[in-house]
Amino acid sequence: MTHEQCVAYWRDVHAPLFASQPDVKRYVRRYIQCFITGDQPAGPNLGDTDGIVELWFDNIDGFNAFADSPSYLNVIKQDEERFTDPKKCEYFFSEERTIIK
Repeated sequence: MTHEQCVAYWRDVHAPLFASQPDVKRYVRRYIQCFITGDQPAGPNLGDTDGIVELWFDNIDGFNAFADSPSYLNVIKQDEERFTDPKKCEYFFSEERTIIK
């Protein structure tokens, strides 16, 4: 799948499917898709990915409940595997700390 095909599928097919699931409404507080652009500066070590997703939860228990939910296991995860390689996906868990507003 090309980058453009991946972005189109992720944006136009996966996002509505994801948003429609009952367990998403129960556990996920925010869902953001960040698409990598061709507008990249020279110099920094750039990653090789089509995009980054931000999923916000109230806490780690909310994430775990979502990851074990029927909506994720039976619908979302299966669809993710249509346009991602699970072996290449990386996960980062973080907390925000605002420095400049």
